[in-house]
Amino acid sequence: MVCLPASNGDPRNPSSLQYIDPSGRSNSYQQAIMEVGEVIQFYDSDKRFPAWGFGGRTSDGSVSHALNLNGASYGDEVVVVEGIMAAYASSLRNVALAGPTLFSHVVDKAAHTASQSLSQNSPKYYVLLIITDGVLIDMAGTVDALVRASDLPLSVLIVGVGNTDFRQMEILDADNGRRLESSTGRIATRDIVQFVPMKDIHSGQVSVVQALLEELPGQFLSYVRSRNINPVGAPAI
Repeated sequence: MVCLPASNGDPRNPSSLQYIDPSGRSNSYQQAIMEVGEVIQFYDSDKRFPAWGFGGRTSDGSVSHALNLNGASYGDEVVVVEGIMAAYASSLRNVALAGPTLFSHVVDKAAHTASQSLSQNSPKYYVLLIITDGVLIDMAGTVDALVRASDLPLSVLIVGVGNTDFRQMEILDADNGRRLESSTGRIATRDIVQFVPMKDIHSGQVSVVQALLEELPGQFLSYVRSRNINPVGAPAI
């Protein structure tokens, strides 16, 4: 999942976070895709990933918050990290950046995939990777979507690019020990969000692997324990 909102600036402008440099130098989003994707892909057996964007205006003038980066004529899956990179670069050539930035649509889309897998008794656990500049409009809707998704085999990893104030992302991460609470008063079953600011990684404060895996194992274990799921041949938890 890649953010394509107008808040990033025109990708033809060198000051944009999504500027495509003719020299081949990676922009902030491409750096995040490569650095994060190269770690995440080893946890996927077939190395095929759905690639979506949000905040993109298509050729018919509509704005999508769950845009298929692979093109309308193809499925939404791409192969390995290079496939994500190619789909991202293609989308910037064919999709205009737009606003506002909404997370709830893509969280619900990932939750739907996880829910379908669960209904089919498929032993899969999903990770939704969101790369964003942190300018979020639907905070309440996003919290509601995350609370709904907290019952599902799903974790959400948010990678922040740029130097925006990421307080909203830190709230979603819920590292203060308080689980997210929806607008109806429902408390999340478990914490499913991990937020990683790329500026901390690039400053050497934390490694990519450490940032990615710090909370994911615990989130996975909290899910399987809640479902009384045990690995084949393992003693009961």
